[in-house]
Amino acid sequence: MKRYLELIFVALLSIGITFSLTSQNKTIDGGDPWSNGFNNCFGCKTEDITKMYAGYVEEWKRDISDAFDEAEIKVFNIKPTPDIVGPHEDPKKCICKGSGVIVQGDGHKTVCPYHGNKFGKDIIIKPLTILEE
Repeated sequence: MKRYLELIFVALLSIGITFSLTSQNKTIDGGDPWSNGFNNCFGCKTEDITKMYAGYVEEWKRDISDAFDEAEIKVFNIKPTPDIVGPHEDPKKCICKGSGVIVQGDGHKTVCPYHGNKFGKDIIIKPLTILEE
């Protein structure tokens, strides 16, 4: 009989705790409190965490990039080439590689703002034409 009472007590206690945790209406912005990242009504708001780490993000990006470059040197025995993102004053770093013409992803060409001036007005660049049926 004592064993049954212990089992009933534990079952009632478990049910009571479950109801107390699920019945609390701790929602943020009308959503489920467990689906809001760090903002679970426990004292940390997502905006606060974002502001707290904002200064570190760029430093982390540089550190990660350096770590990948170092790993590439050690694993592949080659020095990584820097990413070319767009026009740059230095022809080695510019996407046009000093030619003055930037070939876009869809194949059309545009004049480089830094190196395209060597053509003067003699260059003719056709704009992208999209034909609709």
